Amino acid sequence: MTAILQVFGTFLLWLYKVCGNYALALIVFTLLTKLVLFPLSYKGKKGMMQVNTMQNEIAQLQKQYGNNKAKYNEEVQKLYQREGVNPMSGCLWSFLPLPILMALYYIIRRPMLYMMCLTEDQISAAIEAVKNLGTYTLSGNTAYQEMQISGLMHGHADVLAAVQNAVGSAADKLEIINFNCLGLDLSQVPKLKFWEGGITWASVGLFLIPIVVTLLNLGYSKLSQRTNNFNKNQKGVSNPTADQTNKIMTFVMPIMYLWFGFIMPAGMCVYMAFNAIFMAIQELICARMLRGKYAEMEAVRQKRIEEEKAKEKQKKAEIAARRA
Repeated sequence: MTAILQVFGTFLLWLYKVCGNYALALIVFTLLTKLVLFPLSYKGKKGMMQVNTMQNEIAQLQKQYGNNKAKYNEEVQKLYQREGVNPMSGCLWSFLPLPILMALYYIIRRPMLYMMCLTEDQISAAIEAVKNLGTYTLSGNTAYQEMQISGLMHGHADVLAAVQNAVGSAADKLEIINFNCLGLDLSQVPKLKFWEGGITWASVGLFLIPIVVTLLNLGYSKLSQRTNNFNKNQKGVSNPTADQTNKIMTFVMPIMYLWFGFIMPAGMCVYMAFNAIFMAIQELICARMLRGKYAEMEAVRQKRIEEEKAKEKQKKAEIAARRA
């Protein structure tokens, strides 16, 4: 796992060198991730579209077998199999950003390990060397102390010299990363009690970032639900279970991002904010591309339903004729 994360960390470091700005490197990384995963996201959106085309039939089954859940689930499963639709396909692709989120969290939190490719022993020696200076206070566990040292190496010659001496021959692997953006240190973790230690733009700005991230993800969730409703003629059709799930996810996911925002470095908030923005743009693009296909699928489905009704009517007429 370390080797894989170091590949992504090295790529992020390369982006930083190209962009010359840490926040911009994270934004470009987010955009490239969205572009690479777009085919899978498109497939997931298409899966949701296919499920939505069957809402009329699902509603009829619910009305017919509402008091018999086992029979209802059996008939719904038969419907999915007949249509060749996987109801979980849309949900599975929607969880793709989470592994990337966690991988980036490790990379951002431990830049010396995953971006500079130092060993654990070299990192421990660097932390001990900075502590021995007696000038700087390092807080949190080893990972957060590593991140703090990476931030201190920019603009603090004594820290840089101490770390270089501590890592020895690996000193050429050290990279000076400027985590500052608009007066905010993106290597710091936002605090709920931003007023402690004095109210400054650095503390207030960091406090506001997770809130902005939450609002952006809430907006994306709302937009996603709207773009999932392809068929404007299905206003009276609903799936109570799906509706309840959608309502829960609309608020649970943004709250989860709010929690993440106050336990992760602010650099992660930059990723989460622009991830929401790019996902919203992606939703609009996919919806535009799929709307025409949705109409075609709905037309084919309605034609098949009418043919099945005609056959059923003919079958009943033949039975009635034989009885007569």
